[in-house]
Amino acid sequence: MSQTLEMVLRETATLTAEELAISLGRAKARNLSLWEFLVLERRIPEDVLADAFSKALNLPRVVVDATRVEAAAVDTVAGWLAHKHTCLPLRLDGKSLVLAMANPLDSVAIQDVQFASSRYVQPVVASRTDILGGLRRFYPSWDRAKAEPSTPEQPEDTCVFTTEADSPAPMHLSDASPAVELCAQILLDAVNQGASDIHIEAGASETRVRLRVDGVLREYLHVPDWMRGPLLSRIKILAKLDIAEQRLPQDGRIQYQVQNQSIDVRVSTLPTHFGEKAVLRLLRSAHTPTLSALGFSDEEIAHLDEALYQPQGLILVTGPTGAGKSATLHSLLARRQSKEINIVTIEDPIEYQLAGASQVQVNPRTGVTFASCLRAILRQDPDVIMVGEIRDKETAEIAFHAALTGHLVLSTLHTNSSIGAIARLIELGVKPTMLTGATNLIMAQRLARRICSHCRELYIPNAEALRKLQLDAESWAFQRGRGCEACAYTGYVGRLGIFELLRLTPELKDIVNARGSERRLKRCGSSAGVRSLLDDALAKVRAGLTTIEEVVRVIRVDVDDLVPRDHRFPANARILPMSRH
Repeated sequence: MSQTLEMVLRETATLTAEELAISLGRAKARNLSLWEFLVLERRIPEDVLADAFSKALNLPRVVVDATRVEAAAVDTVAGWLAHKHTCLPLRLDGKSLVLAMANPLDSVAIQDVQFASSRYVQPVVASRTDILGGLRRFYPSWDRAKAEPSTPEQPEDTCVFTTEADSPAPMHLSDASPAVELCAQILLDAVNQGASDIHIEAGASETRVRLRVDGVLREYLHVPDWMRGPLLSRIKILAKLDIAEQRLPQDGRIQYQVQNQSIDVRVSTLPTHFGEKAVLRLLRSAHTPTLSALGFSDEEIAHLDEALYQPQGLILVTGPTGAGKSATLHSLLARRQSKEINIVTIEDPIEYQLAGASQVQVNPRTGVTFASCLRAILRQDPDVIMVGEIRDKETAEIAFHAALTGHLVLSTLHTNSSIGAIARLIELGVKPTMLTGATNLIMAQRLARRICSHCRELYIPNAEALRKLQLDAESWAFQRGRGCEACAYTGYVGRLGIFELLRLTPELKDIVNARGSERRLKRCGSSAGVRSLLDDALAKVRAGLTTIEEVVRVIRVDVDDLVPRDHRFPANARILPMSRH
């Protein structure tokens, strides 16, 4: 900065060459920048210096007392920061902040204010005395001795630390750098908003931060491009990753504690065209929900209980990532739990703490895989076993063998439907006879956003959604959330499950044993009264729980599923009343 300031002083002839050389030497001797030396020694009148900056840098010259200062602009920058850099916010100009500066060459000041305000800075020039007068006027209650140590607005009980046994003591943000503050603030806001994932995405000129709330990504913050590197470095340090490695994907984890909540953060980085992208998944040790809270009807709970209270067999939950399979499995375990049985789980990761159960975390680095751990569990006298996911032939064979030899086994599988799970298991190498002999129930599920009860209203869905589902707008009373403060103007609050329960009837077992096609299994299941995911979703649309747009978003619609509507819903289907808010 001193070299650039030196050029300004030379171009404007503010100092002679001799005076400039003397000032540079004395500043160096006192370990000061040229700017700091000139301010302390008052070698140049402040108005003259401000005029020099304005002329050399082609920046507007302002007088604070003659300028209208917007309160909204002042609110974007904390008093301690404005005093630290001798600057004063003047007004907002779209996404920019017009900032009066005594030293517009101070790039650190510009970066700090951009970070604090989340706006680009448009510097203008004012004299130092002029700005200090404005600071006293617009930040009257500011006390540097007290305010600067309490810079962060994050609660004092917030801390971030790693999961290693020798982890350092939690570091509070009062000693934090801007990147540390930003990282902790993003995590805190994600927790407060109920986000499941944080996406930090590099762009051409700025970095975008988005939060996944109720299964949908929302815009959260745009970070200046210069802050992306320090922010990602902070995340990598916490996750024990190599901060120098930017060409290869990396995975790690952070233990984050805020307001007496312990949250396991899974970190994944990926090199992209404009730089590294990081995704942080937030896993809360949440209270296990009940089956009713997940969206199961009384009839569905009765079918689940019939399978759950069998002495042995397999219950399989299928669906894509993020469909709520783990929540369903833990709800079933909590319902089955008693002092008379031994429950052991193998999970990756452990998302819910289940009292009275022995829970094992998969760790491939130490050889603790689903298959190896399942073998060991079978020597632990278990009554109920939960396997987080059936991923390979070995795990599938051991799980089905356990289900045939006196154990109740619960697990998940990544398939689109309950019928599709049968084909997938056979593809993995499970014998059809073993599959039909061991399986109690196969269930597919999705999660759809629930309509906000505070702003419910009637509406007509878009034509494309109606056409895709072959629905008539005139014969349905569609509801949606208009958007209000309670739902952050999204129209939705929380999520509910959409389910497809498949019990293997003798007819279905015969088809499976004969290795019949998936289409034949689907026809047989429909004849046996199996309600598909689409049927259950449309029933919940008719009941006013979710919207047609959500159904189209979360469920793959096949032509075979579009049967006449009259066969889908009973005449006495319950419809929720609209809110009077």
